[in-house]
Amino acid sequence: MSSPKTRSIRRTLMIVMMLCSSIALLLSTFGYLVNDWYQSRELAFERLEVESRIMGSNSVAALIFDDVESGESTLLSLKAEQDIVTAALYDAENKLFARYQRSDSDFEVFLPNTISGEYGDLIYVSLPVSMGGDKVGQIVLFSELNQWREGLPARLVTAAGLFLLSLLVVALVSSFLQQVVTTPVIKLANTARSITSTQNYNLRAAKTSTDEIGLLVDDFNDMVGEIQLRDEKLQQATEGLEAKVLERTVELTKLTKQLEYQAFFDELTGLANRATFDQKLAHALEQQAIFEGKLSVLFLDLDRFKVINDTLGHIIGDKLLQQVAKRFEKTVINGDLLTRLGGDEFALLIVSPESDQYIIEQAERLINVIDQPFTVDGYGLHITTSIGISVYPADGKTVDEIVKNADTAMYRSKDLGRNQYSFFTQDLNEKAVRRLNLETKLRHALMQKNFEVYYQPRLNTNTLVIEGVEALVRWFDPDDGEISPAEFIPIADECGLTPMIDEWVMAVACSELMSLDVEGSKSLRLSVNLSPGQFVREDLAKTITAILDCSGFPSSRLELEVSETLFGPDSRGIQKTLNTLREVGVEISIDDFGKAYSSLSRLKELPLNTLKIDQSFIMDIGCSTDDDTLVETIVRMGHGLKLKVVAEGVETQAQNDFLSACGCDSVQGYLHAKPMPINKLKKLLLAKA
Repeated sequence: MSSPKTRSIRRTLMIVMMLCSSIALLLSTFGYLVNDWYQSRELAFERLEVESRIMGSNSVAALIFDDVESGESTLLSLKAEQDIVTAALYDAENKLFARYQRSDSDFEVFLPNTISGEYGDLIYVSLPVSMGGDKVGQIVLFSELNQWREGLPARLVTAAGLFLLSLLVVALVSSFLQQVVTTPVIKLANTARSITSTQNYNLRAAKTSTDEIGLLVDDFNDMVGEIQLRDEKLQQATEGLEAKVLERTVELTKLTKQLEYQAFFDELTGLANRATFDQKLAHALEQQAIFEGKLSVLFLDLDRFKVINDTLGHIIGDKLLQQVAKRFEKTVINGDLLTRLGGDEFALLIVSPESDQYIIEQAERLINVIDQPFTVDGYGLHITTSIGISVYPADGKTVDEIVKNADTAMYRSKDLGRNQYSFFTQDLNEKAVRRLNLETKLRHALMQKNFEVYYQPRLNTNTLVIEGVEALVRWFDPDDGEISPAEFIPIADECGLTPMIDEWVMAVACSELMSLDVEGSKSLRLSVNLSPGQFVREDLAKTITAILDCSGFPSSRLELEVSETLFGPDSRGIQKTLNTLREVGVEISIDDFGKAYSSLSRLKELPLNTLKIDQSFIMDIGCSTDDDTLVETIVRMGHGLKLKVVAEGVETQAQNDFLSACGCDSVQGYLHAKPMPINKLKKLLLAKA
């Protein structure tokens, strides 16, 4: 084997040329950056001086008339300039008159002795403010050199480009130099081709030098001698290849088994999948038809899973599904087939059940095992399951009929309040058809904007002055008449249509309220509900801003009502979204407060303005001392957190009097006004004007 010294010519040439090129480029780059630094610094001073002159000119009137508020307002316009750290306006006696301070800075402003200069990492410009040749004050601005820093990546890219170009030149020059030593290599190549074409391994290359090429010739000749032993080595290679083939065969067998598993089992939970379920159910139906037997299908759907999945993300949702599957598996007995059909839907196939009571007991076990808290990555989660049950042969003869009827019965469980089971009955077909019909009509109504916005006034508890309104969606179908929100909103949630309805309601409500020309309407606040699905969108604040800009409705009069169920143990993602919305200028309210038992430690960290007490507590005022105490506690707690408190669902004067005595800020409910269209709202406002 040749030593490193005998192979050093090519490497030495490459290293020397690369080193020289790199040093030259580094020197050039350093000079370029230094020169650019000084130029950027001068430009920054010039820009800061222009800003100072503009601010000084705009502040003359404030200084002359001693209008501090106007001076501060003028300086506040510098907020758009991210480089400006602080600015101060001094009067003719060099006393601080007004100042602006960037929110992330604690820099103490002072009046420098020079017109411009540097102070630490900052540069400053201090110019007199004059009126008719007389000095009326002094303006001073401190700024960072962010412009140069922000442009630094582009400069580094330029330097990198120069460096790569230099390397390219070095490579070209090296290529030229290497041609000087290629002639011996070509002769060696010709010898190799002769050996290849004639198969005459007695040929040898002629050695003409003792440098690296000479050593290469020696190595080549040695290699030719070694080739004569190729038959033995070829045999060894053949044996190795056979071993590889065997290894690949084993791997393919494993892969085939894996693919077979994936074809019949759910990858996330390990349960049987839909294909396995359909196959087993079809086979069981054939067997039961022969022996006149019986079987049952339980269709399970997790309640509120979509809210958790949309709010906390698919990773948390998948982990929750895995825990659910494990609990279901421990509950299933006697070889019954448990399946994950997809999403949050499961199914249980019971072949030859002993009795209907056995089916009921199995359904109750499944409900009870899920109705216990889950812990997923620190989140304490609670979900339930709704179950629909169909039985062969009474409820269908085919796979599709049995599954469809169990699915229909499941929706009945949801309609009855969830967390329960329901057997299929023939009358459920009509409800299933209606639900499907409503889903189709709902999509059409959303496309055609066939909804209406109703407004329920919110009144001051003591003065009964209308302070604002809550926008509520109403649907009047040409065929079915008014369709209750309690019926179509759950369908909209399941179909993912709620966010679009929310946006439509907000846009219409903003436009209609802006069109009111009644005394007091210009100060009327608007409350709009936001569904939990909105909070997975990154463009939520942008969408709301676009609606406000289009309608002209002031953001300060808009209040967004969010569900208390959004706030889990770790609400950082939700809190970030709420902070973004607050930056738009809108206010945030927790709707139906008290139902989800929010942690006060998390509640105080959220950027909230209002708590709305759930109407379930209001309706029992005077009937339950516990609810009376709870309402009083919520009011005191809300005020302690500097929040406004609103009670919804007020229907009696006694309730209103109690809330007034508690200090509740606002009330809304049928006692004062039902939800109404915009024309009736206008009449109500005129009547109270």
